[in-house]
Amino acid sequence: MDFQIVQAFFMLGFVAMAAGTVWFVLERNDLKPELRSVATYAAVITFVAAILYYVMKDVVQFPGGAITADDVEATAPLRYIDWLITTPLLLIEFVLIVALAGAVKKGLLTKIVIADIIMIVTGYLGEMGEPGSVANVIYFVISSAAWIYIIFVILKINVSGAPDHVQSAVRIMRLFVIIGWAIYPIGTALQEFLEIGGADIAIAASVAACIYVVADVVNKVGFGIIAVNAAKKSSVARQLEPSA
Repeated sequence: MDFQIVQAFFMLGFVAMAAGTVWFVLERNDLKPELRSVATYAAVITFVAAILYYVMKDVVQFPGGAITADDVEATAPLRYIDWLITTPLLLIEFVLIVALAGAVKKGLLTKIVIADIIMIVTGYLGEMGEPGSVANVIYFVISSAAWIYIIFVILKINVSGAPDHVQSAVRIMRLFVIIGWAIYPIGTALQEFLEIGGADIAIAASVAACIYVVADVVNKVGFGIIAVNAAKKSSVARQLEPSA
């Protein structure tokens, strides 16, 4: 596999996240003051990702460098630093939209953020371990169980009494967590399968890295767009409310 393809994917991740950050910052001014935190969180999430993708795309001298197998594997800790920061923020952003429906119960955010941290930390330990080892399997199971717990909690949230645009946003954001986040354990499992099957470790890591870039762009930028659009519609609705 031409490792320059991996570098191109990292560049794609950087550009997409940077563009998302600019868009969220510009959209912030269209929101009511009490709803601007939605766009702020969306911008912070993509900004953090943009910084780390900038570092990852520059793992070799650029331009003109040649990325190596070790370079690809060295980006794994950076990806997990990104996820450790941004995935809790994504869940906070989700709760901000749920709050528009008045459906936030005590302890909701704490439970899902703790589960998220467990998911990321055990995912990292599993990816850094020996392919096919018992410890890797255990870490993978724990990480997946934490993700399933998050899904269970967010599916129990009742927003039936909320405006249609809020209900729609919550449904779509749930799908990001259920389907969009599923890409990560699938990518990890694929990498593990390729390595156990005798594939070159660098090839397996490169395939997984490219999958993660696409997933990151969809799950961070797409998630933020849904949240900001919901906040924008709520802002318009509040402007139309008759004065007391």
